[in-house]
Order: sequence, then C-alpha cells, then structure tokens
Amino acid sequence: MNSYISSILFIFILGGVAFYIGFRRMLIKNFTVHELIVIALFCSLLYVAGLPFKFGLSRIPFIHSFAYSIPFTAILFIGVRLVPKLGAATLIIFGHSLLSQIISRGINPLWWPYALLAGFALELYFLLCRNYLGSRANALGAGILRGFVVYIYFYYISAPYIWHIYYAPWYIFIQTVQGMTGSCIGALIGFSLSKPIISAYRHGGL
Repeated sequence: MNSYISSILFIFILGGVAFYIGFRRMLIKNFTVHELIVIALFCSLLYVAGLPFKFGLSRIPFIHSFAYSIPFTAILFIGVRLVPKLGAATLIIFGHSLLSQIISRGINPLWWPYALLAGFALELYFLLCRNYLGSRANALGAGILRGFVVYIYFYYISAPYIWHIYYAPWYIFIQTVQGMTGSCIGALIGFSLSKPIISAYRHGGL
C-alpha cells in the first residue's frame, strides 16, 4: 500500500517536472482537431495491436513482454512521430488504457498510474533530448526506457498491489529484459514505417 501511494506521488512529480520544463521552453501548444483525431486513432490501433496477445500469444510462457512490446511500441512511436508535441505520448498511452478498460472489465483507476508513468517518462526523455523520435538513436533510447519503466513498475508495484501477485526477482529480470528488447525492436520498426506514413500525412494522404 505504501509503495503504491509513494509511486503515485513520484509519477505526478515526474509529470509535473516534464510539463514544467515544457512550459519554460514554451513547448506546450494546443492540439488541433486533426491531431486529436490522429491521437484517438492510435489509441484504437494500440488496442488492436494487443488482440493477438490477448487471444493466444499470452499463453506461450516466458515471452509475454517480448511479444507484446514489439507491436505496441511500433504503433506508439508512429503516433508520436505524426504528432511530435508535448503530451502526445501521454494521451496515446493513457487513451489506450482507458479504451482497453472500457471494452474489457470496466474503468479501474488503480491502473492509471501505470499508464501515466509510461507517458510521463517518455515526455521527459523527449524534452531532455530535445528530440521527438527524430533519429534512430533517439527512438532506440526511448524504446529502452519504455521497456524498463513499464515492466519494472508493473511487476514490482502494479501487480502486487492490484492482483496480489508477487513475482520472483529472476522472473522480473527476464520479463524486463524481454520487454526492453521487444521495445527496441518495435522502436526501430516504428521509426522506419513512420517515414512513408509521415510523407503521406503531410501531403493529405492520411
């Protein structure tokens, strides 16, 4: 209980720092209607990307993190590349979380910190790098960060508090490494696929 509450405080501090830096650099801008539609579209695409995992891949032991991270990260990073603004990553990730809850078991605010942490960590990374997935190296770094943050938080904080399931350190290590590896692969795929998509988007093809 104490660790979960402490994590929530940390997440909001992290988000506050990210958006404070964005405010100081005058990077906080309103989203256009078109951009909000793109963000909503990618929230839906993230849900679709997870369907193979939910309907079969999750039954294969020891590859949960790897199998899920590749398509999730690829689609997420394409969305961020299309809308390279402060807050886009958080909106896509959190929007996907809400959509998944609405479609499946209903709204559960206990999972919101998990989604917010994933978004805030990426926002801060982009701000510190001054780069919104503009290079393969930046995308690779963002993929490593995403994989590390979300799986460490899930296995050490979310799952024990919400599901009352406690995982062995060796299992957490394996899943986190797989999550980081899958996120790196997904980041590179997303970066490569985003180029023609961005070209089509800018010329009215999307």
